[in-house]
Amino acid sequence: MKKIDRFLAITRKVIFIICFIFSTFFSSFNATAQIKIPLLNKLDSVLEVRQSNPKTDTNYVVKPPQRWTLRLINNVTGTHFTLKMNAEELGQIQFRFRDPLRHTVTLSANYRGLAAALAVNPANLFGKHTSTEFNINAYGNHFGIDFIFERNGNFDGTIVLLGEKFHGKSRIKEKSAILNAYYAFNGRKFSYPAAFSQSYIQKRSAGSFMLGASFHKNLIDVESGNADDDTYYEEDRLRKIKMNYFSLGVGYGYNYVPSRNWLLHLSALPTLVIWRENKLVMMGHFKSLSSTFPEMSVVGRASLVRYYKSFFAGLTLVYNFTSAGDSDLIRIDHFKWRARFILGKRF
Repeated sequence: MKKIDRFLAITRKVIFIICFIFSTFFSSFNATAQIKIPLLNKLDSVLEVRQSNPKTDTNYVVKPPQRWTLRLINNVTGTHFTLKMNAEELGQIQFRFRDPLRHTVTLSANYRGLAAALAVNPANLFGKHTSTEFNINAYGNHFGIDFIFERNGNFDGTIVLLGEKFHGKSRIKEKSAILNAYYAFNGRKFSYPAAFSQSYIQKRSAGSFMLGASFHKNLIDVESGNADDDTYYEEDRLRKIKMNYFSLGVGYGYNYVPSRNWLLHLSALPTLVIWRENKLVMMGHFKSLSSTFPEMSVVGRASLVRYYKSFFAGLTLVYNFTSAGDSDLIRIDHFKWRARFILGKRF
């Protein structure tokens, strides 16, 4: 309970500091704007024209009339994957890895479509650097991307062998980079930003078919031994697993507007691997890893937004699932997800 109370107290302080920084920025900006600096006035005029011409069907999708959109976001992310290996004498062995949840607090400001954000990880204030994660999310009505870079060595592991489960702290390390992109055909009536960045407003229900592409680069460092281990220098001992693949596919997304105060979004974008480069790194050599059909990646997104006049609140979820490798040798099922709770105000 003391750790939870301390975490909440520090989180409140972080939120206060972030709000203070942004309030100072807003005050400075307004004071500067009142001086009528020509460059700022010109920039504001350009942004105003862009805001008034959203290039959408305004019966379905519009820009908010307010200049500012301020959002306070609580981010929670998690990673887990399953490594399935077949051994001649023992049959299939499953290694299941899960990392601790990571939390960040973000405050973002959007002025007529021009956005900036500041994020703080409260766990770092305790001196607990469990992993490194970097996210870029850019959602447009027609085109958008998710980029995730992660370096993690803090997994809890479970081994399933001959029907028995063994739990413990894993020394395995993972480094991954994921790039997902989509193109929505019906971007004039269907808006991803309305559901995820709230930079647009979806007025009526609409859906769209999408083209999707995904690139996944993954390196798993198997630290199963050390220099004092008698088997450490064996040439056939598995050291690393390298998996790179690119996939293409078609999916569908839908924004459901039951009333003017609610928005529900659901979408799924499955893709099939069309290029791969998978290798096992042994002590003395590399070994190519064959594949078993289907190798695939699925990106799913969900969002629920509630509007209260100039305020809004929302929950969003984005998940990435990939399955690749050889079912007769080594296969990896990788699951990465991010959930967000959002409180916002327009003015």
